[in-house]
Amino acid sequence: MPSPEELNWVKSTANELNNLLQVITESSQFLQRFTGGNPEAARYYDMMRSAVDRAALLSKTMLERSGEAPPERPSKVTPFPGPGSFGSGPAPARPPTYNPGESSQLDVRIANPEGERELILIVDDEDFVTLLAQRVLTDEGYRVVTARDGFQALDIYKKLKTQVNLVILDFTMPIMDGSEVFSELRMINPQVPVVLSSGFTEQDKLKWMLAKGLRGFIPKPYTQQKLLLQVRSTLDAMKGESGH
Repeated sequence: MPSPEELNWVKSTANELNNLLQVITESSQFLQRFTGGNPEAARYYDMMRSAVDRAALLSKTMLERSGEAPPERPSKVTPFPGPGSFGSGPAPARPPTYNPGESSQLDVRIANPEGERELILIVDDEDFVTLLAQRVLTDEGYRVVTARDGFQALDIYKKLKTQVNLVILDFTMPIMDGSEVFSELRMINPQVPVVLSSGFTEQDKLKWMLAKGLRGFIPKPYTQQKLLLQVRSTLDAMKGESGH
């Protein structure tokens, strides 16, 4: 008989797998727009379709054997597009963002605007990472806004400013790296709450950022559980410091 800890791990892993499968499905739908009716591409999409279906079935089985699949959070894996759908249909939903050079008319779009939890700004140039993090956070009730580079992040933060409760900042990005974006954010708000997220970080820059008030670090690749734990612990720590 599995222990409660093992059952919790199965549930957490299965839910995380569902999120990953959703990202794969949506990314595949987007890529199909550029492959047309290429027979070789169709063969690989058939293989992916089969793999996603099998993985979704395994995830469902894991949840069922763990005792329950929470009715309020069913599997969100959508059907993988079938044969003949190449290049057709709408593109999948992408993380809310905006076009560079439009800061004067910036229209910030927030994912899950009715969410009851804090507003998180995700700054990352990897769409896959951004989409996954956004999905995980919005599923937990957080509101999320995203930026693909430092310039977008700064424009968004200038507009939202104190409405943003936490910034999740990638270190390795084009033009401006995480330390430079962090420095610019601090010029806007010296108390800006930032958690760094990266697979590679220069130790000297990381130490400098920590000395300047960096709130935490999430090494990539991170799991759903680690992301949620870091976000919640950071936000709760700030509330404790403010006495709220």
